[in-house]
Amino acid sequence: MSAREALVARGLWDALQPRMVLGETVSQAAQFALSGNAEGGLIARSLALAPQVAGRGSFALIPEELHTPLRQRMVLLNRAGPVAEAFHAHLTQPAARTILARYGFVLPGA
Repeated sequence: MSAREALVARGLWDALQPRMVLGETVSQAAQFALSGNAEGGLIARSLALAPQVAGRGSFALIPEELHTPLRQRMVLLNRAGPVAEAFHAHLTQPAARTILARYGFVLPGA
């Protein structure tokens, strides 16, 4: 709902709402825009920077003050198996953090 918050904050929601096609996910919103079934889309920065999307249009960041912060977390459950533990460990390594930052994620301690 960050997209809605930003549009409301800019006074655009009511004017644009009759023309909007809402995706179930940000990936679906990107698909609508990339397929030409929509003139544009509000999608995650990580999707806009992804190789499949990056060269197909332009993007601008929505100012952070226009929406509540988007916080994503990684959780490793107590009953997680060795594959999940290895993946969790991998995502905390410098190489993985570099990739996450490249796709627009702001990481703890950054």
